[in-house]
Amino acid sequence: MDGITIEGKLGRKTSNALDLPIMQGAGDPIATGRQSGGETKKGGKLAILFGFRNGGTGTHSLTFADGEVLHVQSRDAAPTLVTRPDGVEVAVIERGDTSIARSGGRTVLTFAPDPDEPKSVELFRMLVSDGSGAPLGRFDIIRTNAGWSIGRIYNTIEDLWVWWDRAGQGLKLPLLGVRMELSREPTAGERQLLCAAAVDITVGLRPYIAAMR
Repeated sequence: MDGITIEGKLGRKTSNALDLPIMQGAGDPIATGRQSGGETKKGGKLAILFGFRNGGTGTHSLTFADGEVLHVQSRDAAPTLVTRPDGVEVAVIERGDTSIARSGGRTVLTFAPDPDEPKSVELFRMLVSDGSGAPLGRFDIIRTNAGWSIGRIYNTIEDLWVWWDRAGQGLKLPLLGVRMELSREPTAGERQLLCAAAVDITVGLRPYIAAMR
């Protein structure tokens, strides 16, 4: 697919917190997501440090290149909230068999399962539509090294592998990252919510389509 490619490869900081730099082309990240443990029960940061919290619910941070910060509140059995640090709501992401990101009650993005193959060993695949319902592109959630090379050729990331549904079998990262292949340049609001969704999925481990449950 020609157009815009945005990708984020999941890693860790020295604190062991999950870290997601999100790139659009070469250069510095357009945004960086970070796992947070400060809002969790006592010992949350220590649990991250010692590797006991390998992603999951919490209020994760998303910092953009211009310094803007959003909080991605990944919640269990409740919509994801995207807020500013002062608590002002930016968007709500309602998750289900498909997921919808709304801002001010208006649909901004819809995430739907790929009709041909929403789940494979290598990746989960979603199709993204804009607020008018027009196709915007493809959103892949990478599960194994081979997932990076499906559709495009990438260098492999050595010594990283994961299956969403095989927890406890030597996981080093809960997922490897995301790749978005878009038919056009997203608007500023769309880009914000695409990045927020990337953090919600890879760091918050929230399922956006039925195949991810």
